[in-house]
Amino acid sequence: MDTKIRSWFFLYVLLPLLFFSKSHLSTAAEILSLGQVLSGDQTISSKGGIFELGFFTPGNSKNYYIGIWYKQFPEYVVWVANRETPLSNKTSSVLRVNQDGNLVLLNQLNRMVWSTTISLIASNSTAAELLDTGNLVLRDGSNSSVVIWQSFDYPTDTWLPKGQLGRNKITGERQRLTSWKNSEDPAPGVFSLELDPSGINQFVLMWNRSKIYGQSGVWKGQYFSSIPGMAADQPNKMFLVETQNKTYAIYEFLDNTSMTRGVMDPLGQIQLCTLLLSSQTSSCFWSMPTSRCEIYSYCSSFAICTQPQSTLASCSCLHGFEPGSQKDWNSSIWSGGCKRRTPLQCGGNTSVDAEKDGFFVMRNVLLPGNQRSLMTVRSTKECELYCLNNCSCTAYAYDSSCSVWNGDLINLKQMLDGNVGGGDLYLHLAAIDLQVPLSEKNKGMGSLGKRNLERLGQEEFAFFPCWAAEKIVEDEVLSLLDCRLDGITNFEDLRRASRVACWCIQYSENDRPSIELVV
Repeated sequence: MDTKIRSWFFLYVLLPLLFFSKSHLSTAAEILSLGQVLSGDQTISSKGGIFELGFFTPGNSKNYYIGIWYKQFPEYVVWVANRETPLSNKTSSVLRVNQDGNLVLLNQLNRMVWSTTISLIASNSTAAELLDTGNLVLRDGSNSSVVIWQSFDYPTDTWLPKGQLGRNKITGERQRLTSWKNSEDPAPGVFSLELDPSGINQFVLMWNRSKIYGQSGVWKGQYFSSIPGMAADQPNKMFLVETQNKTYAIYEFLDNTSMTRGVMDPLGQIQLCTLLLSSQTSSCFWSMPTSRCEIYSYCSSFAICTQPQSTLASCSCLHGFEPGSQKDWNSSIWSGGCKRRTPLQCGGNTSVDAEKDGFFVMRNVLLPGNQRSLMTVRSTKECELYCLNNCSCTAYAYDSSCSVWNGDLINLKQMLDGNVGGGDLYLHLAAIDLQVPLSEKNKGMGSLGKRNLERLGQEEFAFFPCWAAEKIVEDEVLSLLDCRLDGITNFEDLRRASRVACWCIQYSENDRPSIELVV
């Protein structure tokens, strides 16, 4: 190769390759500059070694994300860049500062999946730096005091000290915490925390950005009224800042023996938690709501939430329903809700010999809030008939007026004995699903024990006598009557015959009457 050719080859081939070649990060890097890339197991650490940024995969997921976590506690991720656009390969994906000054994430096909998307950057020598506050900042290379972009402006599910949550009065843009979908998917879930959209200076918890189910209380100068843990004598210092363009809250944690964070968890609670440096343990010292049963749609559709005192909340499918995903249900993942075991007759499943649909009564429950009131309906019987003849009616209640529910039933809560505010909900079911679980119906009639039971599936169900016995005790014997005899039966004769029938089927023969007494 002659001299002229060699010069041409170096000038047009080798020199550009050398100039534009990727510079991989050295270990313990603090800054990502133009021309450098982060990939695979490489990370950026904050100067004091508190936080770390890199690729991670949550739980048993096979997806990869760029995130920030505590270096000593890598299981606690505090920020995710590409939470809606996961990567399948971390070794061939890269995070870098682009030629236009933006921080970008490229997948294995060299396609951009996330970017800081700043349109006007005066300098093309920007650099990304991770601070000891957990804030990832993009600085102007010619003036490092100028922050062009910061992750604190775009929180995911975690609120760190010195981070802001607020609203822009001019643009309407909001900073909110949004839960992960679940512990293995950081994509935005349905629960969020933000300043009250109505303009009141308080935080609200929202489901699907439409239903408020928790409130911090109004700002009291040093703390929010429903968060006493933020009062003046606590290590947490909260501030609400009002400027001409923005209202935002910010807090500090003054205890240097631990690190704190606020987390909007996938199940709908906002929690304040600390990481104890000495013992390398984590604990949460405050949550809202205090009971998970107060979380809107905690158990999802056709399920009810129960939380006896000093125990964890649990969900159970309504009578006649079963989990949408038994696997999820066994893992206490309630988001899939429940589904009917048997379609209603009016759904096109009728036959000449088929029994009629009916209603199962749920006692002392906090009724769903999406009811429709029928002002023209004047009695319980009319309310029942309306729901029975309406294919879309899933339940009704009557308390001086008729309320009906169409579609999914959500946000049901079992009230504890002695609690007020509950009511009776009549659940529309197929006839075959009207058999009554012993645990729900055989109350106060213990003498009608094993003789009246049989095992069906994994539950114990009462035969008709067990259910009928309670109706007799409650003086609701008309509910036992065949509808074809309605209006032609003497009430006292029916009551007497029903009581004698129960007397005759006692488990112990010593408790049964003689034939002489019966006659």
